[in-house]
Amino acid sequence: MSLQDTPQSERVHISFFGRRNAGKSSLMNAIAGQPVSLVSDIPGTTTDPVRKTMEILPLGPVVLLDTAGLDDEGELGAMRVERTQEVIRETDIALIVLSGKVFLEEWEKHFAKNPALSRDNGDFFLPKEERTFLSSLQKEHIPVFLVLTKADCLSEREREFLSELLQRFKDGIKGVFLCSSVQLSGIWEIKEALGNALPKEREERRIFSGLVSKGDRVILVTPIDRSAPKGRLILPQQLAIRDLLDYHAIPIVTQVEELCTVMESLHGRGKLVVTDSQAFREVERILPKEQPLTSFSILMARYKGFLSYALEGCRILDDLQDGDTVYIAEGCTHHRQCGDIGTEKLPKMLRNYSGKELRFVFSEGKGFLSEEEQKSVRLMIHCGACMLSEREVQSRYQDFLAKGIPICNYGLAMAKMTGILERAVAMLQ
Repeated sequence: MSLQDTPQSERVHISFFGRRNAGKSSLMNAIAGQPVSLVSDIPGTTTDPVRKTMEILPLGPVVLLDTAGLDDEGELGAMRVERTQEVIRETDIALIVLSGKVFLEEWEKHFAKNPALSRDNGDFFLPKEERTFLSSLQKEHIPVFLVLTKADCLSEREREFLSELLQRFKDGIKGVFLCSSVQLSGIWEIKEALGNALPKEREERRIFSGLVSKGDRVILVTPIDRSAPKGRLILPQQLAIRDLLDYHAIPIVTQVEELCTVMESLHGRGKLVVTDSQAFREVERILPKEQPLTSFSILMARYKGFLSYALEGCRILDDLQDGDTVYIAEGCTHHRQCGDIGTEKLPKMLRNYSGKELRFVFSEGKGFLSEEEQKSVRLMIHCGACMLSEREVQSRYQDFLAKGIPICNYGLAMAKMTGILERAVAMLQ
């Protein structure tokens, strides 16, 4: 998939964290090679996260995220810091950024207060603000680089001292750098390190991994109704077609109305039929019993790495009680129309299936229930999450699993309530 066509959810997310005026925006601009983020000596210039898509080889397509300062102040500043903390959810690689001059000042203060520590035996100091944030990133198993900026503002002696000192620091950090975003010194080295920061196995993640081979015919049922976007297919359908082409399989795209004709032309069988979850019932009636069938949403659950958890969560659909709260989360933001799947069709199916009076809460896009709101939830049902990165999806699910709250997704829930769950996942397990 080309740089122009790669959606943000399929890109590696590289985030820049640090205090105000640490040089985060300048560093991001230097790596991007263009003035993406505003730069000013006035603290707090960056408010909401700033995003820039580019390509860093051999890593591939990435999203750079500039964030507000960790030490932002006041009521509005606290909100900006909270927004910065939320960025951790979608971060694949983190850069903790600190001014070289500030680091030296705090290093001197630290050893002045702790004279028993040796400056020469490998003891290394990281300021409290940065060390606390480093711990947060390490808990999420995010690769972290430490970057000391504004080397052009240091004397030659200070630069030499810092360069020597940084060689000692191995405390859970993948790499440490001293750079100047003005003179561009150290920027090439940082980009090289970022390009090799993630394990090779990440590249092997594929939608149809283990399911298709060269020459296989795969039928994709893509209803074009009033909720379909104008002039294009939705993202899961685009991703599926591209992945099938990469396998040299043969995708056959049709609507429900033409499915019978397609099946007749294939003498009644393809390698796999993938349908929009909303058309499960109609498609299942048309296909012969031996024809493997699943949905785009279920494939996305497998692709994003939470199929087993979501399958387990399906069991709760048989045990819902009056008054239970079901949380329905949509990963993208769109204008909701009459018959919207998340806010209308799915709640109606759940009420009919359970026979209970259920309470529903909803969110969309980057919005997500607070810790307090999550306490009342009996079941969380997420969309296919095609617009969210793998890390962000897993972070959302882990939030609920850690609290003992079952999770599911649209496709699996609809397959369960349609009575074809076993068939819909038979090829995937």
